Amino acid sequence: MINIQLLSKLSESFGVPGHEKEIAALMESEFKKLGYRVEIDRFGNVIAHSPAAKKKPLMLGAHMDEIGMLVKFINEKGFIRFIKIGGIDNRVLVNQRVVIQTEKGNIYGVIGSKPPHMQKPEDMKMAIDNKSLFIDIGAKSRKEVEKMGVRIGDPICFDISTKVLNNKLITGKALDDRVGCYILLEVAKKVKNRNVVLVGTAQEEVSTFGKGAMIAAYNLEPSAFIAIDTAIAGDHPEMSEDEALIHLYKGPAICLVEAGGRGNVADSIMKEKCISVAKKNKIPYQIEVIEGGATDAASVYGEKGGIPSISINVPTRYIHSNVAVCAIDDIEKTTNYIVKLVEELA
Repeated sequence: MINIQLLSKLSESFGVPGHEKEIAALMESEFKKLGYRVEIDRFGNVIAHSPAAKKKPLMLGAHMDEIGMLVKFINEKGFIRFIKIGGIDNRVLVNQRVVIQTEKGNIYGVIGSKPPHMQKPEDMKMAIDNKSLFIDIGAKSRKEVEKMGVRIGDPICFDISTKVLNNKLITGKALDDRVGCYILLEVAKKVKNRNVVLVGTAQEEVSTFGKGAMIAAYNLEPSAFIAIDTAIAGDHPEMSEDEALIHLYKGPAICLVEAGGRGNVADSIMKEKCISVAKKNKIPYQIEVIEGGATDAASVYGEKGGIPSISINVPTRYIHSNVAVCAIDDIEKTTNYIVKLVEELA
């Protein structure tokens, strides 16, 4: 059974791109408890070396950052305008609770909107523009907002707690990719005697395909890289049959092509190895090819003359929202699968 308390703590931690200190501190602490030598590089990556780590380690990575916002403007009445940071559907933003991280501490607020009573029928049919939304923190003026400690550029994330659904599913914010971070920590318990380095990476959500992972890989020069991320589960009514290729409860997804080939195209030898290890250990798996979205594997493969890379992903519904959903069974299966891969590759 998974550690719900730890996964919830990871999910609820603050980690907007470029502001991952809170989630990084938690990852560092958990790795140290397991006996790993841990460093946080200047970019903010948490790099955990196993006791058996040496040259050319196998590198595992999961990104710590989450989609969020930044303070853009404070008007005279004390309402805050913001920009999005990372890929957010504007429909996700309306009437959400948020937390603003300031030098004086966390400030809580809500994203307000005009109630339906005051909207014209045609207004309710229009797509929402995030530029028309605002954050209300209970202040009456710009001076009061500034006195509370809010400044232009302060990071903002959703304020929501993690819940268990029907004793089978986990839902919460930032499961893309805190579920991957959780799996890294679980895998760390079982691969201490292997030549591995486990990395919580920074700024994946706002890069071409993974800034932090690229930097860490350049410095570590690993023999190969496995990104642990989320796969888009399409087993719900909004997705058509030809979109619903990845399902909950069917095990980890081995991603062969990301972003229609603009992202990672999985290393052929790694691909065959991943499939053979799954079959050998009778671990159910799915094959994923996607036209939109990519993982840290895309940025790592091009480093140091080519680092063989692939992503192994946990099926997840409603990613890039604050109500993402994963199956406990898939988390456990993915953890066991990654351990078997490490035993074969390191």
